[in-house]
Amino acid sequence: MGEAAALLSAFTWSGTSVAMATIALRTPPVVLSALRLGVGSIILFVVLFAGGQFNELTAASASSIWAMVGSGIVAYALGDTLYIVALNLLGVQRAFTVSMTLFISLTVLGGVVLLDEPFGGWQMVGTVLVAAGIATIVRTRAAAATVRSTAEVEVPAERSLLQRLRRDRLIRGYAVIAVVGVLWATATLWLASGREELGSLAAASLRTPAGAIGLLGFALATRPRALAAPFADFRHIGAIAAVGVAGTAFGSLAYVYAIGEAGAARATILSSVSPLMALPLSVIFLREQLSRSTLTGTVICVAGILLVVSGS
Repeated sequence: MGEAAALLSAFTWSGTSVAMATIALRTPPVVLSALRLGVGSIILFVVLFAGGQFNELTAASASSIWAMVGSGIVAYALGDTLYIVALNLLGVQRAFTVSMTLFISLTVLGGVVLLDEPFGGWQMVGTVLVAAGIATIVRTRAAAATVRSTAEVEVPAERSLLQRLRRDRLIRGYAVIAVVGVLWATATLWLASGREELGSLAAASLRTPAGAIGLLGFALATRPRALAAPFADFRHIGAIAAVGVAGTAFGSLAYVYAIGEAGAARATILSSVSPLMALPLSVIFLREQLSRSTLTGTVICVAGILLVVSGS
C-alpha cells in the first residue's frame, strides 16, 4: 500500500500542476498560492486533531517549531508562488520536469554535503544524466528561438519583436524555475535537520499554515481586490479549493503515508516518476505540444533521478 500511495501522490502533484496552470491564467500567483495553502492547512489541522497528534505540537521545542515554520515559508510562500509564475512562463511540461528534477537532485546532493549522507558512483552517473536531461529540454527551445531569429530579415518587425519577447520569456522562466528548485531543496534539508521531535503530520501541520499565513497577509496588504475576487465566482473559488484539498492536503498526506509504509527512499524513487505523468496530462487538458526533445529530456531526467535517489 505504501508504494501505491507514493504513486498516487505523484499523480496528484502532476494533476494539480495542470490545474494550477489553468487557474493561474485568471488568478495572481500570490493569491492562488495563499488560498490553496489556506484550504490545505484547514484539512491538515482537522486530520491532526482527529488522529490525536496535536500534543506533538505543544511538546515540541522552539527550535523544531522554528525549523518547521521557516521551511514552510521557504517552500510554500516563496517556492510554490514562484513555481506558479514559472508555470505561466514555461508551461507544465518544462516547469514541472525541471523543477522536480532540480528539487530531488539538489536535496540528495545537499544531504551529502550538509548531512554527511553517502554519495556513490551511481549517484554521480545520475547527476550527469540529470544535467543532460535538463540541457536537452532547455537547449532545444533555445535552438528553435535561434533559428527563428536568423530569419528576422524575412519577417515583419512586429513578428521579430514577438520572437524576441518569447525568447526573453523562456530565459526568465528557466531562471525562476532554477530558484524554485533551490528553495524547495533548502526547505526540505531544513525540515530534515529540525523535525526530530515531530511526526510527519505534525510537521506538515506547522509548515503549510506558516506559508499560508505569510502569503495571505502579503496578499491582503498588496492585492486585497485580487484576494477577494475568487470568492465572487463559485466555480473559481471551488477550483482553488479543490487544488488545495487534492494537492496540498491529500497529496502531502499520501506522501507521508508512503514514507511511513514504504520507507523514504522507495517513496522518493516512486514519486520521481511524476514528470512522466505530467506530460500526457498537459497534452490532454492544456493542449500543450509534446515534442520529441521534451519527451527525451524528461525520460533522461527521470532516469537520472532514479539513479541519484536509489544510490543514497
